[in-house]
Amino acid sequence: MASVAETWSRHLAAIEAEGITTRAYAEREGLSVASLYGWRKRLKRGEPVTNRPAAAPLGRFVPLQIEAAREEARCSVMIGTQMRLEFSALPSPAWLAALSRALRENP
Repeated sequence: MASVAETWSRHLAAIEAEGITTRAYAEREGLSVASLYGWRKRLKRGEPVTNRPAAAPLGRFVPLQIEAAREEARCSVMIGTQMRLEFSALPSPAWLAALSRALRENP
């Protein structure tokens, strides 16, 4: 399995090889333009890379696993395959929207 850095490197190499704009490539592939620019900068600087699960493409549904609620947790939100947030009550729609924006902006 390719690392996250290798995956983004392949995308960036494809942009160069095809000679198209980053925006056009992002739209065609369903990727975030900001993520492509961010990874270009990160890889150029040689920053350390963690192997976090990839964010879901914008505008698409993501799977959500719902388990029987334990007494102390009445709501769970899964982010990727390795992060789970548990709440004693349903978070406000505004908070969930802010979380969603933050995850898209910082993949």
